[in-house]
Amino acid sequence: MYVVVAYDISDEKIRGKVRRLLRRYGLSFVSRSVYAGRLSYNRILFLSEKIAGYLKERDTIAFVPVQNVDFSRTIIVSKNKISRNELQIIFAGQDL
Repeated sequence: MYVVVAYDISDEKIRGKVRRLLRRYGLSFVSRSVYAGRLSYNRILFLSEKIAGYLKERDTIAFVPVQNVDFSRTIIVSKNKISRNELQIIFAGQDL
């Protein structure tokens, strides 16, 4: 399954740890505080528990599962540019 991860973390050191961990699990950078990629539900649970240990009281992180067909229709919009199907996804491990 695909997952979109968005976070709101106040401390730069913690954000760095979370970013490194998300990349280690094969998720790709989409925007400042958004990553996406392919993970099994069990890996999402494990990763969320690991990250929860880093977070402070007001920090949050959301793991949003996305159906494959919907994920393939991703559109990324920035100033004067619309990108379709250009999301670079790194496949790490096996989707269980």
